Amino acid sequence: MNILKRIFRKPKIAIGQANFSRREIVSIHQFSKLAMTFWLGGSWMVALVMFPMLFRTLDQITASDLVGQILNIMAYIGIVCLIIALIEVIINHKLALIQTKRFWYIMSMGFILIINNFAVFPVIYKLRQKLSLVAHQVISVQNNIFDFWHSLSSILFILSCIIGVFYLIEM
Repeated sequence: MNILKRIFRKPKIAIGQANFSRREIVSIHQFSKLAMTFWLGGSWMVALVMFPMLFRTLDQITASDLVGQILNIMAYIGIVCLIIALIEVIINHKLALIQTKRFWYIMSMGFILIINNFAVFPVIYKLRQKLSLVAHQVISVQNNIFDFWHSLSSILFILSCIIGVFYLIEM
């Protein structure tokens, strides 16, 4: 209760004082760090815990559909978190923005995330539909193409997560 009183009390203004200090519950830096940790922690959790569990407990088609939906949701969460992080870096570094490692980490993760979500995922989805139409007659050429795109997507996902860890260390 005492903490709530300190957070929500009105700032004291001295006589003749034009400026008064504002109370911030969470700064943009803290909010950015929280958002990036949420997204990266969620990404690692789904990749290392949820996806293997889904493929162990469900049939492959159902598990693949759920994984695709989860990855799509995580991509949009990632885009929002990267925008928050970019705003924080712009506010804190202004013109020296391009010289910071954090800016380049954000841009790299954003580029990888957008390529993976809007270029690679649709190819995987189309190939997955083709393969599911002929579920018992898998054509080896299409299977090899699917494996390539799936592997590329997995590598991009892991690369983005690793860059995210470097970003959080840099903060």
